[in-house]
Amino acid sequence: MSVWIMLGSGCVFVILGVLTLNGRGTAAYAPSPRAGWGWIAMAGAPVLDGGPKLLGFSSGAAMVLSTVALGFVVLGAVLLLRGGAFAKARRAGDGD
Repeated sequence: MSVWIMLGSGCVFVILGVLTLNGRGTAAYAPSPRAGWGWIAMAGAPVLDGGPKLLGFSSGAAMVLSTVALGFVVLGAVLLLRGGAFAKARRAGDGD
């Protein structure tokens, strides 16, 4: 059951990334397309973590892919922060 939850959350991250790249969703807060690629990189983590369990890989291969998934999480977090996904949006005419 947890494998399906991991794969489902990966799909949600991919959808967020595509919406951000297309200029919707979190794009109001993300002036850079790096944020969209950050969401997509974050999607690789649960897919790489849950996929081997679903496909019946050995525990050693699953551990290697989980380590790669951790790298995707770090890469995605860096891209999200550098892309401004969590910055507050400033509206024109705020008096600044």
